[in-house]
Amino acid sequence: MTLVLLFGLHSCEFNNERQEYAEMLIEKVETFKKENNRLPKDVSELGLTEKMDSPSFYQIQTDSTYMVWYGLSVGESKVYRSSTKKWTEEG
Repeated sequence: MTLVLLFGLHSCEFNNERQEYAEMLIEKVETFKKENNRLPKDVSELGLTEKMDSPSFYQIQTDSTYMVWYGLSVGESKVYRSSTKKWTEEG
């Protein structure tokens, strides 16, 4: 029982770190958009590096919309869409 509880707490901390990184990423994208009147092509324009194991990911959808997401578990993600300014769980 203790191991299950510890694993659950670690998983929550990991998801909180991903959420915090994703929110920081959204702030950086919005600031870039205001300053440059366009969306960044990728996170390198924000001074960040995106890797396979990045806490969250950024993707342009149209010239004026984007999404940021991170994995919750296998096949499930938490997704932010700039068009709605809302988070959803998808999977």
